[in-house]
Amino acid sequence: MKKILALLLAALMIVSMAACSSREPAPADEESSSPSSSQQSPSSKAEEPKEKYILPDFPDHGEDIAKAKDINSDTVGWLRIPGTTVDDAVLCYADPNDYNQYYLRKDIYKNYSMEGVYFADCRNQFDGTAAGLSHNTTIYGHALDTNDNPDAIRFSQLKKFWDIDFAKQHPYIYFSTEEEDLVWEIFAAFFTTTNHDYINPLDNASESQVQKFLDEARARSDYDYNVEVSTDDKLLTLSTCVYKLSPGRYPNEYRYVLMAKLVTDDNYKKEADLVVNDDVLGPDEAFNG
Repeated sequence: MKKILALLLAALMIVSMAACSSREPAPADEESSSPSSSQQSPSSKAEEPKEKYILPDFPDHGEDIAKAKDINSDTVGWLRIPGTTVDDAVLCYADPNDYNQYYLRKDIYKNYSMEGVYFADCRNQFDGTAAGLSHNTTIYGHALDTNDNPDAIRFSQLKKFWDIDFAKQHPYIYFSTEEEDLVWEIFAAFFTTTNHDYINPLDNASESQVQKFLDEARARSDYDYNVEVSTDDKLLTLSTCVYKLSPGRYPNEYRYVLMAKLVTDDNYKKEADLVVNDDVLGPDEAFNG
């Protein structure tokens, strides 16, 4: 009897252990039934929307323009370049026969001034809106320091863009009209001469002519900017004298230029995406593109 009882107890223990093991899933089964986050399909996780970069110093120059216009009715806008001292009214003497001489040595009060004002090309159009601007608006300013000191007044400040780190950190120019505050994204920074027609308003240009104009600006640019520019974009050109290419000679035919396109959405960026242009076209070279 004792042997029979011992056998029965042993059999019950074996049956009980088998039942327990059948109720506990194996580790492999557990992994397959509950996938980890790393094994989830992309569709199982909602994509997080990209946070838009907000310009910390978005232009607001309506009041500035109004005050300047009270002083001089030739005021057509306000120019500000972040990171520089360029922050002032832009004037335009709209007489195509003037050849941009009127404000060459005048201040906003029309008094003689060696440093002058920022003034737009006499052929450019202005009606207070972005739509009313010329296809290419050109603004001139003096660079009086013959050593090209980027800390000197007026458009000497453009020479800060010779420093690639500065250029990266400052992707925009702010040029506002009487009715609209506007942001312009730089896509070219280059040396050229007055022999090349980089100041053309392009108002009567064909699409192919505008494309050639853009291609030449990029070919001359010291930097390759990752900025899409179409033939429909409004353009802004800033032009000033430069002396490093003709030391000790004033005046001379060399110019330093920034070119930008009007930003028509709010997809701003914190820094410019650019690299050095290793195949830059020299200022004296003809463009055959």
